[in-house]
Amino acid sequence: MTFKKAVQAEPPPVNGAYCTGIRALENRHKGLVTCEDPRRLTGSIYLDSALARHPGHANDPRWDYGLGYRPAAGGREQAVWIEVHSATTKEVSAVLAKLQWLRDWLEDGAGRLKQMTDRADPDIRFVWIASSNVKIPRNSPQARRLSQSVIQGPRKRLSLP
Repeated sequence: MTFKKAVQAEPPPVNGAYCTGIRALENRHKGLVTCEDPRRLTGSIYLDSALARHPGHANDPRWDYGLGYRPAAGGREQAVWIEVHSATTKEVSAVLAKLQWLRDWLEDGAGRLKQMTDRADPDIRFVWIASSNVKIPRNSPQARRLSQSVIQGPRKRLSLP
């Protein structure tokens, strides 16, 4: 199944959130994601925006974006999830809460996207991109919490092969 079909198979309003390439990303975030061959970025959704007015998710700590990605080595499309967020020690708990929300959402109601996520390389599956400078000391308790999670980052950008 393609990323586009997986998104369109989800319940409203997510099923109408698909965009080609990285068009779903806000303009200020588009430069944070690159790919050696942009044609391998098969689509995107602005998940946070799609669910912001949904009664069941309006107050949830929603994740920002989902991307469809076809690896350079071939194979089936994957889903990659990106959160653009300030990267300070006080924000680690907020991003981890967003990750837990995303994993629950994928598990409970987005099975096709979860399958595509499970196919993704763990190094790009859940990525935190810093919206400004990273201010999380390496030996801090927050850095340890991050290292024990599945989040990659925070990093300045995501460069896909």
